[in-house]
Amino acid sequence: MIRRAVLPALGIAGAAGLWESATRSGLVAPTDVPTLTSTVTALGDLLGSVPFWVAIGDTVRSWALGLVASAAVAIPLGLAIGASERAWRFVRIPVEALRPIPPIVILPLALLILHGGITFKIMLIMQGALWPLLIQTSYGVRDIDRVVLDTARSYRLGWWRRVVFVRLPAALPIVASALKLAAASAFAVALVTELIGGAPGLGQLLVVAAGGNDLPRVYALTLVAGLFGLLVAAAFGALQRRVAQTR
Repeated sequence: MIRRAVLPALGIAGAAGLWESATRSGLVAPTDVPTLTSTVTALGDLLGSVPFWVAIGDTVRSWALGLVASAAVAIPLGLAIGASERAWRFVRIPVEALRPIPPIVILPLALLILHGGITFKIMLIMQGALWPLLIQTSYGVRDIDRVVLDTARSYRLGWWRRVVFVRLPAALPIVASALKLAAASAFAVALVTELIGGAPGLGQLLVVAAGGNDLPRVYALTLVAGLFGLLVAAAFGALQRRVAQTR
């Protein structure tokens, strides 16, 4: 465990040293990149301010609500679509056509209709997180050995029981992998709605800091966003490994 942590720690220390030396020596213009020490100082100021934690709460709440709403819609729907050949043929092309549309494309329309706020953020987060969950769940449900399904039928299991007790357990690793992708996508969309749509949260603090030309604060907030993204990836990566081990 300790050995595994050594190389990442050395990498972080090396990057920090390179950052500080490059900015102190003038290799990088201070108008483009602040020193690491000034960024850390700005981060300390943020950690001691109430508006920062309120913004964190706004971002995390909208991210979590959007992700949960996406999962609540996409996973059951994906199970039903994947378990029915007719449903799969009916929706596959429309779903594949809608999936590539990024949330930022519909952001102006959503802002016009919903006028910002938490509902606006959740709808856009769902647009970004729902499609990978829906499609991967459908693929996972379909990717099952026909012998297993025939065996379930021989035991007179009905369609619904086959979905719940046979198809869903077989699809869980793929669903867990899709959840990891959806969680990262949901966080990115949450930040975009705050940066461009003006919704409250970390992104809005970034806009204010950039507007005031407060580079250390901008970089400190960017580090916070990056750290949260790493935590999300680590948490859902652990969930994915746990699901794979329990199969």
